[in-house]
Amino acid sequence: MTKFGFVLHPLSVYDIKKRKWWAKFLPDGLIETVAKATRPYVASHITGIRSKTGKETEGWFAIVPMTPKQMLADEDYAVKQIIRAGELLALQGASIMGLGAFTSVVKDAGITVAEALDSIGVTTGNSYTAYTAGEALLLGAKEVGIDLKNATLSVVGATGSIGNVLSKLLAPQVGRTLLVARNVEKLAQMAESLAEYNVSYTTNVPEGVREADLLVTVSSAPEAIVKAEDLKPGTVVVDVSRPRNVAAEVGKKRSDVLVLDGGVVRVPGDDVEFNFNFGFPPKTAFACMSETMMLALEDWRGDFSLGRDLKEEQVLMTGEWARKHGFEVVWMRSFDLPVTEEQIDRVRRAREVT
Repeated sequence: MTKFGFVLHPLSVYDIKKRKWWAKFLPDGLIETVAKATRPYVASHITGIRSKTGKETEGWFAIVPMTPKQMLADEDYAVKQIIRAGELLALQGASIMGLGAFTSVVKDAGITVAEALDSIGVTTGNSYTAYTAGEALLLGAKEVGIDLKNATLSVVGATGSIGNVLSKLLAPQVGRTLLVARNVEKLAQMAESLAEYNVSYTTNVPEGVREADLLVTVSSAPEAIVKAEDLKPGTVVVDVSRPRNVAAEVGKKRSDVLVLDGGVVRVPGDDVEFNFNFGFPPKTAFACMSETMMLALEDWRGDFSLGRDLKEEQVLMTGEWARKHGFEVVWMRSFDLPVTEEQIDRVRRAREVT
């Protein structure tokens, strides 16, 4: 049996307070200082994953106790901590390691980590994350009646690994693609590479969001950047980022838009146990975790999704593996809650009015 490991980290100081009793008595700044000085540790043993083919795998979660802001402020130290986590997982018996949330984007998106770890393969999980985001977006569009050929797709975080490959895969299917990111030179290069399609770009997030019928948010911003007033009625949004790119207020104030949680997957196996609460229902996981599990089921022992230039064929391959092993996209969730038919009806009606 090929085994896997996966690296997690707290998304905020609040996450640390929820899990560490001592943190409740300290100011936020001191909590972050203590957490950063703590070495990575193995947090749980994952069991019960069983493919439709009959193959099984098991794995472990390891924690790097740094928040996104800390990782962005000290990328070199963050990489050292991730490497230490990889060494721990290799000692447990893992042959492939996945990088979760900001551990997958810090510095060079896993390349330095992979080069430092000879005993374990490394993936960001971004290939299957991209695949599931595209699948959820297309399913949501169909549900609310969006005509793809007449729709504008905006991709926030378009120059990152997931945004880049999603733009390539989706641009041929929509009427117009609007690339949104901070680096205008990279945006211009991307637009040129997609010149055969109707593609434009902007560095202004609210502007890019306002024009969207379909919106994918995959930026590495440590805080929400899509506000309630930014979205036009009837928009379907897939928010892939953790921390979320879409502000929580959108779910409360905008019943006329459909915000879907990106990258949520049902894992195959009757007795799946993560033994760690990361906020999902039983037997469901992030797509990046699921990619790591699939690689273990495929007996993959090298590196996979690394760097900021994902290959389209890799993304499509993870979709094939998902069907083979029984991983299923759970796309009808919004802000960690099930989407109701009433919510979808409201968005349909909003589109009819506009």
